[in-house]
Amino acid sequence: MGFDAIRKAGWRQALKHAVRLSIRDALNEALANHQQGRFREADRLYQEVLEQQPTNSDALHLSGVLAMQTGNPKLAVERILRAIAFARNPDFYSHLGEAYRQIADLERAIQACRAALMIDPQHAGALNNLGVALTEHGRVAEARDALSEAVRLNPGFAAAHNNLGNALRMLGSREDAIAAFRRAIAAEPAYGEAHSNLGQLLLEQMNVADALEHCRRAVALLPNMPQAHNNLGNALREAGLLGQAKRSYAQALHLNPRNGMILGNIAQALQEEGRLDEALTWYDRALQADPSSARTYANLGSCLAEQERKVEARTAYEEALRRDPTWADANAGLAGILRDEGEYEQAIAHCRKAISTKPELSAGHAGIGQAYMELGRLGEAEQAFRDAIRRDPENGSGYASLGALLRGRLPDEDLARMQLLAGTLVRKSRLMPLHFALAHVLDARGQFAEAAEHAAKANTLQQEQSLNQDRAFDLEQHRSFVEKICSTFTPEFFERSRGVGIDNQVPIFILGLPRSGTTLVEQILASHSLVQGGGELPFIGECFDALPAICGVNAAPLECVPQLNQKSAEEVARRYLERLPRLGAGKTRITDKMPDNYLHVGFLHLLFPRARIIHCRRDLRDVALSCWLTNFRSIRWASTEEHIAERIREYLRVTHHWNRVLPNRMLEIQYEELVENQETTVRRMLDWVGFAWDDACLNFQANPRPVRTASVVQVREPVYRRSVGRWRAYYPFLRGLFDQVPDQALRATHPKV
Repeated sequence: MGFDAIRKAGWRQALKHAVRLSIRDALNEALANHQQGRFREADRLYQEVLEQQPTNSDALHLSGVLAMQTGNPKLAVERILRAIAFARNPDFYSHLGEAYRQIADLERAIQACRAALMIDPQHAGALNNLGVALTEHGRVAEARDALSEAVRLNPGFAAAHNNLGNALRMLGSREDAIAAFRRAIAAEPAYGEAHSNLGQLLLEQMNVADALEHCRRAVALLPNMPQAHNNLGNALREAGLLGQAKRSYAQALHLNPRNGMILGNIAQALQEEGRLDEALTWYDRALQADPSSARTYANLGSCLAEQERKVEARTAYEEALRRDPTWADANAGLAGILRDEGEYEQAIAHCRKAISTKPELSAGHAGIGQAYMELGRLGEAEQAFRDAIRRDPENGSGYASLGALLRGRLPDEDLARMQLLAGTLVRKSRLMPLHFALAHVLDARGQFAEAAEHAAKANTLQQEQSLNQDRAFDLEQHRSFVEKICSTFTPEFFERSRGVGIDNQVPIFILGLPRSGTTLVEQILASHSLVQGGGELPFIGECFDALPAICGVNAAPLECVPQLNQKSAEEVARRYLERLPRLGAGKTRITDKMPDNYLHVGFLHLLFPRARIIHCRRDLRDVALSCWLTNFRSIRWASTEEHIAERIREYLRVTHHWNRVLPNRMLEIQYEELVENQETTVRRMLDWVGFAWDDACLNFQANPRPVRTASVVQVREPVYRRSVGRWRAYYPFLRGLFDQVPDQALRATHPKV
């Protein structure tokens, strides 16, 4: 080779070296821009490098990573695959796995990460990406193992700790998950996602104060992350700060308008405020956004149950469980519906299933306790309520149930804890039952002033709840209804309708004001070998409401009564009988002790002219006090003194009317007489229904039948006198109530049978 040729070759080599230097500089500059978030400039430089050197694997790989970061994972896959064609690098395979995950190709994502680990088994980044892909694939235990290895190899790897926390949480290892999130934050204090995850998990553990701290930090670090605002809303809602919670949810929804979970959380906040109709609208929106959400169906069920729409609530809970049979809140909610229907074995089974999935769910333990209490298994009930308290000591509802069960037997330390909670709880839905329970505990201890104070607070909260739910007692409407009853069921009406109805004496109707002794009378009769206790059955009211449909007219039910003839009345009566529980072996009668049936005595007589009716009476001042002290689920008139007094007045008016137009139709049982002369009074009742004497009726407290009324504990005890004249102890605190209660002399009297 000549001199010129050698010189020419040297220049050529020098030129190649200069190009390499230029590409390296451009690549370094691109990487610097990339790391500093100047993505557009970085991509321009990567493309310049590739124009000069199309096979540059680093430029291909990094431009692929950039495409993934800017929301184009498909382009990322394309570029990183080209890079892999020119170089076998574990980083390339690891990032390819993440790109595949982002386009939901989880099988290829897992394969790519495993290929990276074949090259470098200690590649922490590949282990982390593998763990995330396995988690999304549902292989969470494998994900946990991969992520655990990633943080072992790189203890300062914050993202891997965070992802490990998510996997552990899904596996139910909540304490380990909390520790993992804390390690992520320790490695990177400004890691907003880890703060948000930790806050939500602490909230599930009912550590509300710490949850709020981390959720607020997450929002400060990630103001554009919808989940951070959503989790903060959850913490604020649990803290009782509903206005702030709704603002956080609104911001989350602004950032992610179609997120079903956020929509559902707004519904929960509205439900917590008592705005149930609005909550139902938002639950509907949530299900439109995510029709597969078991969580939303479960929460919808709780809202419907709160509106006493039990059939629809049961359907919602069952829909939740169809989507996820292990969903704890749906199992606990359905258990409540089943318990109300008397299906105790199924109810307890659903509660146990709920707590097997979510052991800290106090509602699951409390549900078991409530079932045992209604079944008379009071020791087991107490243990279940204590389990609820142990799982969530700040909730208050477990203590409320325990106080209602033990009353005067509640230990001092439990009472002190209840009193402390009553002064610190901020969620009104939990405060109300706690105040009612404290009233009963203190009443049993003879601390009447304190009991009255707690009952007043409880009733104020209950009245507020009724107003929020647009379900407040309408006194004028009730007065008008009673007036129309009296003008409809006249002597002339009964003369015209003589012979209408059916000759069936299976039901025994026990009625009167709430807390007048109806549960005690039913328990005594249900202890007879021929009688089955039916409890408070809503069927007469439902049959009455169905009259327009049965009569084929567009009118109020009361207006349909005069149109009833033999055929239609028989249809209504048989509809009622078909809904009664099936009689057990050897039983011939069933009690229906819905107290409000005192409004329907004329209707009952029309349908069942020979059925026995027992009217329970009690000193009206004791009735008024007991109603005021009781946490009724569905009685809206018992939370104000005026409404109690006026409801009693209307009760006297309508029962006076029945005694006038249907003399001797009801057997009157005076509670005070039953207490003083139990055997004599029980014999009168048995004679009235046509039964021979049964000694079991005097030992009614041993009857194991379920009882689902406010007297659930009392009927497990022998007859006692301490409730007679109880109102006198409260006269200094409730004088306004007792002075409004109508005089006993206003009640009509008639010959006792």
